[in-house]
Amino acid sequence: MKQRILLLILLLCTGTLVAEIAPHEYRLMQLGSPEHLQLKVLSVSKSYNLFSGNTKVKANAEVLLVTRSNSNLAVGDRITIKYTHNKTRKHWAGPRPIPILRKKAETDAFLAFDAEQNCYVPSARGASFEPLIREY
Repeated sequence: MKQRILLLILLLCTGTLVAEIAPHEYRLMQLGSPEHLQLKVLSVSKSYNLFSGNTKVKANAEVLLVTRSNSNLAVGDRITIKYTHNKTRKHWAGPRPIPILRKKAETDAFLAFDAEQNCYVPSARGASFEPLIREY
């Protein structure tokens, strides 16, 4: 009996750990992002991990428009962005993955500067490369 209760509690806890994030929360992450830019992606390199199914992404981009920049970026600056695209598992709920950028694409970007890696990283999770989410 105790084992069944523990198993039930474990299942309930792990279910909440992979729940989708509400659009309002993504919007808050976007609004709190240190960098809000419009970018043109110049190049993308990907490294796929066979065991996890995740992809490491490194992109070089040119800044087309600066809405907000804590690191004093300006139009015409070129930046490097690094992140991991987590593959979503079939029939699993969870936060939306950060999309893989495509060469020559123009996109909004919500980023933060990572001094340790000396590059920019997404700061609004799966909503890092989409326009500001509207408030309803």
